[in-house]
Amino acid sequence: MHGDFDKHYPIGKKLREDKVASLKKKLHDQQSIFRRLLSSSDCATEAFVKISWILAKKQKPYSDGETVKACFQESADSLFAEFKNKDEIKKQISNLQLSHQTVARRVEIISGDVFDQLLCELKNASGFSLALDESCDVTDTEQLIIWVRYDVEDKFKEELLALVPLRNTTRGEDIYNALKECLVRNSIDMKKLVSVTTDGAPAMVGQRAGLIGLLMVDSDFPNFQAYHCIIHQQALCSKLKDDALQNVMNIAVKIVNFIRAHPLNHRQFKTLLEEYECNYGDFVLHTDVRWLSKRKVLASFWDLIQDVKIFRF
Repeated sequence: MHGDFDKHYPIGKKLREDKVASLKKKLHDQQSIFRRLLSSSDCATEAFVKISWILAKKQKPYSDGETVKACFQESADSLFAEFKNKDEIKKQISNLQLSHQTVARRVEIISGDVFDQLLCELKNASGFSLALDESCDVTDTEQLIIWVRYDVEDKFKEELLALVPLRNTTRGEDIYNALKECLVRNSIDMKKLVSVTTDGAPAMVGQRAGLIGLLMVDSDFPNFQAYHCIIHQQALCSKLKDDALQNVMNIAVKIVNFIRAHPLNHRQFKTLLEEYECNYGDFVLHTDVRWLSKRKVLASFWDLIQDVKIFRF
């Protein structure tokens, strides 16, 4: 066709101008189709990334993505009944990819992006502080939790930097190696370290074999301040022998267990709370492992103290 184009459509003739205009219009229409398809695909991708982000923040199972899609599809006829483009909206909803595998991949991408932003902010920060603690999970694996606090412009941010499993022993040397490996792997400038906060365990604060002692003799780290976590200090103070705080906690836990441990007592107490329209629907349980729950336990117990007296007597 191109070889005979000049023959069939001579230069300077109106026939040639009309043909060129027609070809341009066809090209524009074809490009518009691809643009619409691309725009539609981008919008769908953005939508299910946002849905995956919400599922992750709310700590919901990834399989709930399919449930969200089903809710959209079932409610579309009612919500968009008066919309002229209802069919297009329903088609967009049906294009959402929300299987648990897809949601898992999107959450991984989001997680990687958030972590990259954290490292970028740490790189630009003038300094940072670390808070470390180690605890055993349900699989009997010791986990080292590393929190970081740093400055961003005129404000401070606190973020979880890493959760590092300690497969074997939990000596000061093991914690020191895990921490340094984490900082090196993420290219974090160790010279910006300002302070380190830990609990009072020998593996953490030991001057020779503890984490703090090993960090201080390491030339890769600057002179930093070492702090004992004030929350741990308060927890230790509450466990002192013959201390009034411990007596109060023991009495509260004993009363809570009396009510919660017996099904009949528990059902009757919940019924009582419903009758009196209390703010709490039930007692908050406390365990020694989650010692930060003491405040919530005592707060709920104090708010329900009158109801406990009525129930008991």
